[in-house]
Amino acid sequence: MDAGAKAKKRRKRFEILDHTADIGLIVYGEDLKELFENAAEAFFHLITDLRRVRQKEERQVELKGESLERLMVDWLNELLYLHDVENLLFKKFKVEVIGEEGLRAKAKGELFREGAHVIKTGVKAVTHHQIQVKREDGGWRARVILDI
Repeated sequence: MDAGAKAKKRRKRFEILDHTADIGLIVYGEDLKELFENAAEAFFHLITDLRRVRQKEERQVELKGESLERLMVDWLNELLYLHDVENLLFKKFKVEVIGEEGLRAKAKGELFREGAHVIKTGVKAVTHHQIQVKREDGGWRARVILDI
């Protein structure tokens, strides 16, 4: 295993931040696609026990291009909308396109089932407060604050 593979293996994917009346995420990725996939995983990790979620349903998400910070907020808010309106829990994310043209991704999961799933944290919204998406240490890092 070369040094790059070892570094990737050890690299954190996300952290949970305590924030007054809110909760925050610090998310990492080797590239922008991985950063946005890891952000979605961290988001649903807060909401539910991902080990209990199966990949039975798929939704396509398409967003217009804006700043990376705005795209991150819109991405997570769109997933929150699907969770709230369609009662979906997502587990697996595949970002196909990300950049100036926007974002196109797939999210896989299933409908919330009483008794099979638990809601750990109710998220009201993804905020623009202290949002940050930047290159760091040869990869990418994002900070996102959630209103709970």
